Amino acid sequence: MEEEGTYQRGEGTGKLILDQMGEVVRVPRGTRIVSQGEEPNYFYVIQSGKLRVFLETEEGIRTDLTELGPGDYFGEVALVTGQLRTASVETVEETSLLQISKEEFDRVLDNNPQLARHIINQLANWLVKGDRRLESEVVHQVKLQKISWFDYVLLFGLIILLAVGFNFFNPNGVSLVEGWGEKDTVPRVGLKEAEAVYKNQEAMFIDARPNNFFNQKHIKGALNVPLPLFDFLYLMQLSQVPKDKPLIVYGHNISRHYDLDVARKLMLRGHEKVMILGGGADGWHKQFPLEPVR
Repeated sequence: MEEEGTYQRGEGTGKLILDQMGEVVRVPRGTRIVSQGEEPNYFYVIQSGKLRVFLETEEGIRTDLTELGPGDYFGEVALVTGQLRTASVETVEETSLLQISKEEFDRVLDNNPQLARHIINQLANWLVKGDRRLESEVVHQVKLQKISWFDYVLLFGLIILLAVGFNFFNPNGVSLVEGWGEKDTVPRVGLKEAEAVYKNQEAMFIDARPNNFFNQKHIKGALNVPLPLFDFLYLMQLSQVPKDKPLIVYGHNISRHYDLDVARKLMLRGHEKVMILGGGADGWHKQFPLEPVR
């Protein structure tokens, strides 16, 4: 998915103060300027020509997103956040670009407060979207808690009646509780095995608990991906992780299996080696080096 604001249209080069900054480069048609998944090194302003922004899967399937022309610029948000490029850009025709390095980019922000405001607004929008997802999850949980025991009994009784009726007309029958006795599809890894993997830096550890628990104590180097913010944080921090990279998810308590929920969503995203850390809710406290958020 393209980051909103990363490829900016219609601002006009004349509105940016770029005196004695950057290097003008002329690029022939069909040249890739930036590639999806690479480290950001430059901010670009288009002086002439035309470029195309697109996404490309590992299988080579390409999706065109937009086209940029004179006065447009791109790459500013990636330099500020330090995130990998989320899309590729290539020239449609011979193009002249002003290429500005990371070191010069701070001066660009100092001289162009409207660009700084644009970046701040973009990051604020991401945070607002994350807060709305979290609020929606909390409201959903509160509504579930308001359901009375009578409602549960009534619903369960209705399910039994329907199942019995179905069994009566179906010689093969049907289980009253779907999935009863089935094993969970997410594999588990023991503490000792996970510790060895951790020491060899062979896997990424993901803490699925809410942020306030993560801030108190977590495995050193772990990435916090709570379920309400999963889509937002996946885009920002996990979308470029190879699908065959081992991902070890941990974090649950008596009432909520955060690790299982997040692990399932990772598997739905195509990750092939997702595992849940065993050893109970607190087993990792003694097995791994810990750190609080500073």
